[in-house]
Amino acid sequence: MKFYELQAIAEYLRHFKQIRSAERVDDNVIRLVFDKNHALGFDLSRGESEIFSAQTYESMRSYHAPFDTMLKKRFNGAKIVDVDMPQNDKIIRIHASLQGAYKAQTSFLQLEFTGRHTNAIILDEHGIILEALRHVDSDASYRVVQPGIELKPLIPYEGKRTEGVIEDVEAWLNERAIRRREKRLTQLKKRHAQKLKKKIARLQEELNHLPDQSKLEEKAQTYALYASIVLAHLHQIKPYDTKLETEDFEGHPITIELPALPNPKRMGEHFYTLSKRLSNKAAHLHIEEENLKSRIAFYQRLLENLQQAQSEAQIALLFPPKQQRKKKQTKAQCEIFWIDAFRVMVGRNERENEWVLKQAKANDMWLHLKDRPSSHVIIQSGGRKQIPKEVIEKAAKICVETSVTQPGTYLVDVTHRRNVKIVKGAHVNYVNYDTLKVEKG
Repeated sequence: MKFYELQAIAEYLRHFKQIRSAERVDDNVIRLVFDKNHALGFDLSRGESEIFSAQTYESMRSYHAPFDTMLKKRFNGAKIVDVDMPQNDKIIRIHASLQGAYKAQTSFLQLEFTGRHTNAIILDEHGIILEALRHVDSDASYRVVQPGIELKPLIPYEGKRTEGVIEDVEAWLNERAIRRREKRLTQLKKRHAQKLKKKIARLQEELNHLPDQSKLEEKAQTYALYASIVLAHLHQIKPYDTKLETEDFEGHPITIELPALPNPKRMGEHFYTLSKRLSNKAAHLHIEEENLKSRIAFYQRLLENLQQAQSEAQIALLFPPKQQRKKKQTKAQCEIFWIDAFRVMVGRNERENEWVLKQAKANDMWLHLKDRPSSHVIIQSGGRKQIPKEVIEKAAKICVETSVTQPGTYLVDVTHRRNVKIVKGAHVNYVNYDTLKVEKG
């Protein structure tokens, strides 16, 4: 950001008396809500830092790091004492006071828009660092940013500042918000669309290379014939023979390549096993084909809904960041989503719907579109007694987004897995359920 822009915003912030709430709403974005419900977003991404109106900004996920705890503790409900720009640099420092039970607590929120030093730092009244968005040690910089250390000033900037004037700060902030939303939506859609298209192309490649059923059956019959001929001519086969030249049962000459087995009696068994495998593969080929087609359709629905998305929050719900596994889990035979640390399993076809139903525990939540085909969705409780309402509501949106592409109002039935009885396959009966209404734009 330019220096004159930060000057104008610092002056604008001096008109406010209180910080009603302070929280991190994205990896590098802090949202401050001031009196009269004016909300600003402070994006502290290195190289892309900016400030924008955040009236309608939706949180991407919940953050619970020490920085987030300290931010809320020190600034939620705090009175604004002053807003200044230390060292006349690209830094906005908010001096706040929070009235406690016995005395007022002084804190500083220092928002630095200084290139590689871009950061958000919480200081006490003595300039000691309480927490920071990014910790910096002595190996990375002359300026250590760690809790418990006094914050050193930046080296003064000696270059020439760009000059400019912002006539209407609120209009400027609103314009930045619109531009930012459009840019980020385009970037997110492009990035996730590429990933989905790669998945679809890979599955389509697998589908295209499925073997021909008639050829599999023909080869299975051939191996069965080889087994019968080998067993009929065991007396002619010596250990380690590599081929058998004889006649088939109709008197036609035939040459059979033999496996490297020391016992000729095992060779007939070998060919029967190959025949059985191919017969089974041919018999179940339609299942594999249907599985691939349904997974392709699933990702095509996601792609279509991605292209229709109107907000970052909608995209974040469908494409959450990967979670670190605390313990080894069984490889999921379904699509996995994450909502505020809750693992959500979504069946991409009938076979996967059966799998998620069998994997679910009694206290997990089950979701399904009312009176129409859809993915079976399971929110894993992870041993928790209750699943928050907002998590269930987000899972209901996932259920809709992964099942249909048409805009409209959809009903999603929700109940505990213990209330769901499997009738056959993925067909179920259920009781004691609630119904949520989900609007799909």
